Amino acid sequence: MIYPASTVVLLREADGRLEALMMRRGASLAFMGGMWVFPGGRVEPHDCSAGSLARLLHDARDAGLAELGTMEGAELEFEAAAGMYVAACREAFEEAGVLLACSASGEPCDAATAARLGPLRGEVVRDPTAFTRMLEAEALFLDTRQLVYWSHWITPSVEPKRFDTRFFVARVPPGQAASADLSELTEHAWVEAASATAALEQGEIRLVPPTLLTLDDLADCHRRHGSLGAMLAAETGRATPPVMPRIELSAAAANVVMPWDPRYAQVPGEGCETATDFPLHLTRCSSCHTIKRGR
Repeated sequence: MIYPASTVVLLREADGRLEALMMRRGASLAFMGGMWVFPGGRVEPHDCSAGSLARLLHDARDAGLAELGTMEGAELEFEAAAGMYVAACREAFEEAGVLLACSASGEPCDAATAARLGPLRGEVVRDPTAFTRMLEAEALFLDTRQLVYWSHWITPSVEPKRFDTRFFVARVPPGQAASADLSELTEHAWVEAASATAALEQGEIRLVPPTLLTLDDLADCHRRHGSLGAMLAAETGRATPPVMPRIELSAAAANVVMPWDPRYAQVPGEGCETATDFPLHLTRCSSCHTIKRGR
C-alpha cells in the first residue's frame, strides 16, 4: 500500500544564506532511522474532513490546489488536495513546533501565540483531530498561500513502507522557534542548503536522495532569484511531475536511478512515466545516487 503524505521544508535566511530546518530521526527506527529529514508524515483521514477544510483561509482556499495531481497525472479531488496542505501545516506544528496559521483577516499568527500553544503538540501527535480543535478554539486559519508546492516523490517499489509524498516549502514565521518533538525525532538543525552535499560526503549528515536533491534545488533557486522572497514568488506554480526512483541492489550498495536516466527502463521494479519532459530543476541533478548499505 502507498500512503499519501506531506513534507514541509521550512526556510529562513541568515546573513544572506538560505537555511532549511531539518530533523534527525531516531537511529533505532525501522524506517529511515538516523536520517536527517524535513518535517512531514502521512495524510490522516481527518486532514481531508469538512472540519479541517473549514479551517482553510477562505481567500486562499483554492490557492495551488489545481497543481496537485495523482501518480498517474490526473487532477486530485478537492478534499484530497486540500488535505495535503492541512497535513503539511499539522506536521510542521507536531514535529517542529512551527504554526503556519493566521487570523480570519490573514494576519499571521504571532510568535507568542505559537509558543503558548506549543504544549499541545503532544496531544496532536496522539490525536490528529486535536489540531483542528486547537485552530477552532483560537479562531485560527491555515493560509495555503504560505506554502509553495515544490515537488512530488513516490517511494521506490523495493521499499516495504511506501509514501506518495508532496513536498511544500514555506518561510518560517518571524519569531517562531523550532524544536524537535523528541519522540521519533532526536534533534533539529538549520542546515545551509548550499552545503548539504559537502556535509553528506563528509559524513556529517545522512540524507536520502529526494532530500538531497531538494536541498540542491533550493540552493540553486536561491542563487538565481537572489532572495527567499523572490524565490518563493517566482517558483509558485513550478512544474511538479511525479518522480518514482528505481533501485539497483547489490551486496554493498543501492543505486538510486531517476526516471530521466537512460538506464531507468532497464532497472526492475515499478516506475513512473518516463516520457514526461522533466524540468531542468530535476534533471540537472545527478541521475544516480549510491547509498552504501549499513552506513
